[in-house]
This record gives sequence, structure tokens and C-alpha cells, in this order.
Amino acid sequence: MNFDWEGLLRLVANHLYSEKKVFIRELIQNAHDGIRRRARNDAGFGRIDIETRPQDLEITVRDNGIGMNDEDLIHYLSSIGKSFTRLQQENTEGLIGQFGIGFLSAFVVARRVQVRTRKLNEEQGWLWENDGSKEYRLTPCEVSAPGTTVIVSLQGEEDRGLIQESEVRNLIRKYADMLTVPIHLNGGSEPENTMHMPWEKAGITEGELRFDLHAYLTKTMSDSVLEAIPVRLNEPVRVEGVLYISRTRLVNIDQPRTVRVFQNRMFLCENAADVLPTWARFVNGVINTPDLTPTAARDNFIRDEAAGRLSAALGDVIIRHLEGLRQSDPERFTDIIRYHRLGFLAACYYYDAFFEKFAHLLLWRTNDRVPGRADTGLPKPAEVLRTLPEIIADIPRDEGEPVRLACFTTASTASQYFDVANAAGRVVVDASYPFESELLEAYTRLPDVRLELVHVDREDDPGFFSPPDAEENQQVLGLAETMSLVLRTPAGAGIRVEAKRFKPVDIAAVLRSDAVTRAQQKAEEVRLDPNVSDDLREMAEELTRMTAHQSRRLTINADNSLIRRLARHDLNSPDVRELMLGVYNNAILANQELITKQDAAIFHHQFQDLIAKGLELLEVREELLASQERMRREEERRRPTQRARHRIFFMITPFADRYTPLISACRRVVEERWKAQLIVASDQHADHRLLENVESLMSQAHGFLAEITHANPNVMFELGAAFAERHRRPFALLREQSQSPDLPADLRSLLYIDYTLDAADLDGHLNQELRKNTQIRELIDGAGWDSYVSPAKLRSIIPINLQQSVIERLATRFPTAEDWARATREDVAAILGKGDEDFADAILNRTQHKL
Repeated sequence: MNFDWEGLLRLVANHLYSEKKVFIRELIQNAHDGIRRRARNDAGFGRIDIETRPQDLEITVRDNGIGMNDEDLIHYLSSIGKSFTRLQQENTEGLIGQFGIGFLSAFVVARRVQVRTRKLNEEQGWLWENDGSKEYRLTPCEVSAPGTTVIVSLQGEEDRGLIQESEVRNLIRKYADMLTVPIHLNGGSEPENTMHMPWEKAGITEGELRFDLHAYLTKTMSDSVLEAIPVRLNEPVRVEGVLYISRTRLVNIDQPRTVRVFQNRMFLCENAADVLPTWARFVNGVINTPDLTPTAARDNFIRDEAAGRLSAALGDVIIRHLEGLRQSDPERFTDIIRYHRLGFLAACYYYDAFFEKFAHLLLWRTNDRVPGRADTGLPKPAEVLRTLPEIIADIPRDEGEPVRLACFTTASTASQYFDVANAAGRVVVDASYPFESELLEAYTRLPDVRLELVHVDREDDPGFFSPPDAEENQQVLGLAETMSLVLRTPAGAGIRVEAKRFKPVDIAAVLRSDAVTRAQQKAEEVRLDPNVSDDLREMAEELTRMTAHQSRRLTINADNSLIRRLARHDLNSPDVRELMLGVYNNAILANQELITKQDAAIFHHQFQDLIAKGLELLEVREELLASQERMRREEERRRPTQRARHRIFFMITPFADRYTPLISACRRVVEERWKAQLIVASDQHADHRLLENVESLMSQAHGFLAEITHANPNVMFELGAAFAERHRRPFALLREQSQSPDLPADLRSLLYIDYTLDAADLDGHLNQELRKNTQIRELIDGAGWDSYVSPAKLRSIIPINLQQSVIERLATRFPTAEDWARATREDVAAILGKGDEDFADAILNRTQHKL
């Protein structure tokens, strides 16, 4: 049988190797295997040198390995498919090559390939040459030392980019980073490959290992790391490396994953999701194993029994790590499970194998009232996350009886059922999130688990709901009966109202779930799913129509004061019946899933009535408040104006975009150069009334700047007010140089500062001219004033990206450097508010240091 050399090259180029640059990988691999074979008898050697000459279209790969003689060149290098490495694998550990075709990849890009080589313990060197055909030349030559040098001359300019230094460096770091043979590029003194991985280090602590793994993953993977998982196995497969739980939250069962796979320390592939169990959607990583069988192109591996054992073994590593983390650092474990909550739940739901291994580690939301737990007196959180074994261990039980676990699956009702359970001193589990109801049921079917679920949102568990005394609660029972008769859902269905006693007493009513409401919810989910078939959607719509007129179940609290007060009124009164509807609507709001468009319309109507009645009271109240406000403002007007400790200038200017550059320039001069505050009427709203607002701001000022170019009426009005009560407060009048305003006679004799908006140094000009005013200069240079800190200055100091509104509140509370010097952490935290108070120390220290 013969073969077509050109046809074979096309096959290699177009189908076997996905990218031309892999020929460099194959040359590195061959050099590595030559060094490994030499190291078996001569451990003192081992180095690969790569030289790139893009200008000459040449790349050289040189090694000081075992080398070749003429027989090796004829029988192996020149024989496609015959691999000397494969024959030597039993005698030499860590060899990579297997198929004897990698060298052929050079001819995809090469015009000529030259191999100069000399075998260890032999004196004769050889030159092997091929110009891209099935014919080659083999001649003796001088080679100074054992080893092999391969020179690849490219065919054309279009492939020059393949051998650029940066491209080759990236390729070394991608494909050969783990190889323990140093690879030097263009004479560099340091190897380009890492060689020794962090998980291979001996004698370091767990903390040091964790730090090194995080640093390696940050450099290697284009992802953020939540938790690193070191991998070191010899049985049932040989594998080492690091897996990690990603920060990326995704629950799609087909979401992409990045697992970089190395075979005998040479890169193989990075998107082999099935190297990990299918449930591990939140895990990525880097692994090295000799036990996979690579494809001929070395860009993937064969899915055989070894691959299956590797996947199962890595899954066990993940489980063991999480179990260990649960014991050694429960808070961190809880944070991770909470962060990837949906991912873990989805994995348990879709993959039984994961559920069987991980079910006991899943965290469930419960209330924080555990029987027998000491009360520390500290505020209790709304919910805590605990495993089912922990929850079950705290539930009292009779000898030989299954544990009765209270739970609810109605979404959006956690707060009310947690409150009920807390008041009853019972533990309840919230299983209302996706997958949770099914997983909780599945847990009861696990071997050695004796658990019985009690759905408190459907069943009348006596520990939560008890019947009221008929004589003592006769009026409440009558209210429940009347509500059952008169209340209707928006669809016209009845509402079954029952009276029960439950805690806490401040909850007036709860809307309970039953088979009908659960069927309605499921039918709505199906009906809105765009991927369901037409037949299934039609069935869901029919079920929705059939159940639309089914009654709902409302439980009112016989111990609630509002319910008891409502029961004492005339139950036939329209106003009382409106309040009955309000009790039902309140329960609907607590159970958000049952809110329909019709419900929302009823809420709208009822709230409008409530607003109308409230307005009648507010209108009378507003008259009283308005009178009180007028009296307060008049009283304040009579008080002497309290001066600020820092200097304030009020700028009188028209409200026009044209003057924005002037205002900005004046602000920079006053606030940055003079360490004073500049106020414009539009900056602050001390009073909601325009005139009073301007008056209030002007009363605080120690000096005034006024733009009077066009004699704007508002400017003239404010200027007149300022003149009337100037009290030796200095004035500066600004006008555009190109304008000649028609000013009142009283102003014509005053001094002005001329300016042009497009001046090269408007700030400097204004500063120089304003300081010529003696009164202004005395005010600026006078002693005893605090240094004003503007919001812009504060924004430049604080390293944290706070909202502008927060910056302005801080500037208002601490307007001067002296105020910041006296500030405390508690003062700053109070302004930052919930969620940002942890930044108070950093903000305070930074600001005090800078100021």
C-alpha cells in the first residue's frame, strides 16, 4: 500500500491539528522525551533552548537529550507512526509522545526542516534534511555534544506571527508550564515555564499552600477563586493539581466549565467538562495525570474506563474537601454553600449520586429558636443555615418513633411562619426555594433516615395551630363564619375562614396552602413556560380554569387584638366588612405568590379609600402644622443668626448655563485656594419656599460675589437684599468685559471685576482681582477660621466609591478639617448607614491623615 504525501499533509493540517502553532508544542515534547531518556542514565543534563528569528522565518528548538544516530533517524524520525518514545515508556517514566506523528506537524508550516543530532556515547553526528516532500537527505556532520537541534524554516510571510517571541512565550506557558525541564527562550537566563507547581511543595503549612494555590490560579485562570481544593491521588488513579470552586454563580446544567488537563505534565485540553462529575458545575481547575489516553492530535483524551475512574475520583476529592471544611472551618463552609446555594441544590436535584453523598451537608433555612438552647440576650437573626442532621438532632422525639420535622413550601411566607415557629418554641424549615421541596422529600427516603415531614402551611399541627375555646372565643368564631360567607376572591371563589389560636399574637391571619393552591401554582408555571408543548400548555390552562373558582383557606388568629376588636363590631356594617377584606388582603400580601392582577386591583381600590379617609385628617392637621411652622419661622427670624466657624461666600448669579464656567471658577478659587465655602442658591434648600431659602442661605454668608452683567431681575433683587443687611460683609461685583450693562444708578459708582469666560487662566485672574478688595482680603487672610472641606475634596480623599449623596452628607456633617479631626468612628458609621458602616474606620483614618 502506498500513501499520498501531500494528501497526508492536508489531512494533518486541516483535521488532525486544529492550529498551526502546535508544531512548536510537538518539538518541545520531542526534546523533553529525549532529555528524559538521557536522564535515566545521566541525570546531570536537561535543558531546552528555543530561538526565534522571525526576520529570517526560522525557529530553532535545541535540547541536550539522548540524541539520535542514523538508524534512529531512518527507523523512527523518517517513519510516520513509529514512535521510539512509545517503545521506551515502560523503561522511562514521564515520557509524553505515543504516536510517532508529532514531528510531521512541522511540515504544515515548513519549507524545510533540518535536524542536527548526535547520540549519547557516540562520536558521529548526523544532519537530516527534508524540503517538505517524502524524500529526505541524511549525511554525516560534526555535532559538538550529544543532543538534537531542529531548525524549521517557514514557507511564507503569512506564518511569521507564529514564531514571534511573545507568541512562543505564551505557547510555552500554556502547553509546557508543568514540564520539569527548563525551557529558555532567546537566551533568557530564567526559564519560561514554572516547572514546579504549588501543590508539589513539601514542608509548607496548609495556610501557605492555600495562599500559593490562590496565587497560581489567579495567574493561570481567567476566573475568580472562591475555594481552592488541592488534588493528590495515587489510587484509584494517579492525578495531582488543584480544583477550585468558582465565584461565578450559574446553575444551568450545561454551563461551560474550565478544567485544564495535563497529561504527563504536557497540556492536553482545557474545556473537558466531563473530566469532573456532571454535578460539579461550580468547580473548575488544573489537573495533571498520566492515566488518560490522549487523542492523536493531543488536544483531548479518549473517554474510556480510565477517564470514568478519574471523574469519580475527583468527585470524591470535592466531597471530602467540603466535609473537611465543614469540620475545620464551619463559618467558611456556610458562606460557600450560601454563595452557591442554587448550584448545590441543582446538583443534588439533577444527580442522585451527588445527593447521596452530599445530602447531609446541604444547608437549610430555619428559625433560630432551638429547644433547650440558652438565650444569650443578643438579637436573634431572622434565619440560620443548618444541616438536616443538626436540625433533626434538636427535635424531641419518642423512643422508636420517627422525627417529625416541621416545614413549609409556600414561597414568600418565610417571615410569618418563622414568627409562628419562634413563638411556639419550635423549629421549622423553609423549603420554598427551587428544588428544596423535592429534595426534602427525597431525604426522608434515604437509608437509615426516619423522618416524617409536617407541612405547617397545609396541616393543622397542634404545636403551631390549636382550636380556640368555643365559649371564650364565640365572637371570633362568629367573625370567621361571617367572613366565610361574605368574602370572595377576585375570581368569585369563596374563602374558607377558620379561627385558630397561634403565636405570635400580633399576626392577624395567615393564608394556608392546600392541594388546590399548589396545583394552581404548578399550572401557572407550566402555562408561562415558553418551552412546553402546546398539549401540556392546554392542559395547564384547563386546570387553571377548573381551579379558578376553588375556595382559599384563611386562618385568623383568635388571640390577635385586631381580630378580637373587629369581632365585637356589627358584622353587617359595610365598613366592618371592608375591614374583613383588609384582613384577607393583608394575608395575600404576606403570601406574594397568590397575588393576581385582580387582587392588585382590589388592593388599589381599598388603599385609595384608606388614603381618602386619611386625607380628611391630614388636611385638618396640615392647617395646624402650617400655623406652627409660621410661628417657628418667625421665632427663628427674631433670633440672631448663628455664624459658621468657617468662611462662607454667597454667589448671586443668573440661573443660566452660560454662567456655569464662571460659577465653577469661583468655586475653585473660594474652596480650593481660600479654604472657604461657596454657596449658590440652587446648591441647597434650607427652606422649601424659594424666597425663604435664599434668605436663609444669604444670612449665613460672610461675603458676597455677584454677577451683574445683564442686570438680571433676580440678581438685582438678591443684591438689594444683601445690601440691606450687609453688616460690613464685603461685596465683589463681576461683569463680562465685552458687555456694557445698563445698571441702576446706585451700582454705577461701585468697583467691578471684569472677566472673560474663555480666559486662559480664569481662576488665577479672579483670585488676583478679588484679593485687591481690602475687605475680602482681610476676610480671607484673617486668623481663627476653620478650613472648609468641599464634597469634591472629600471625594478625592476617600478611596471608597461611595454614592454622591453619602459624600454630601459627610461634607454637611463635617464641613471643616477641624470637624474631621474631632470626628469619631461612630459619627461616620451613622452617616454611612447599614451595609457600609464597616468602611467607617478606613474613611476616618484616611481623611484625618490627608487633612
